[in-house]
Amino acid sequence: MELIKTIVRIKVPGEEITVHVITVEDEFKGEDQKESLEIIRECSAAVGINFTWEFDESGHIHARHIVTDHGWKISLDRGLDVFQKYEMNDSLSFANRLQEERRCKAFEVTFIKMDE
Repeated sequence: MELIKTIVRIKVPGEEITVHVITVEDEFKGEDQKESLEIIRECSAAVGINFTWEFDESGHIHARHIVTDHGWKISLDRGLDVFQKYEMNDSLSFANRLQEERRCKAFEVTFIKMDE
């Protein structure tokens, strides 16, 4: 949701954005995961984002990355799980309200210009 929120904040009004997620089904909480992905899909549609998802069943998915239609591949060694734990139920905590106030885990991001 943080990624979708960022996209909504910077997209041009009226612009159509598509986000497609390929992930692996959680072996213990697969139904909860499906429900969450569907909620993200519904909420995203309300703000002009076409969010789709699928489970990779090949057993080969490992690398976490984002591919843009602008010719970039963004390789994420930790995926999008970069924030340290914070109290999500503390409505008075700035870390709960402002992403920039959250502490981050160590991670690397590599930007790769793709051949056209």
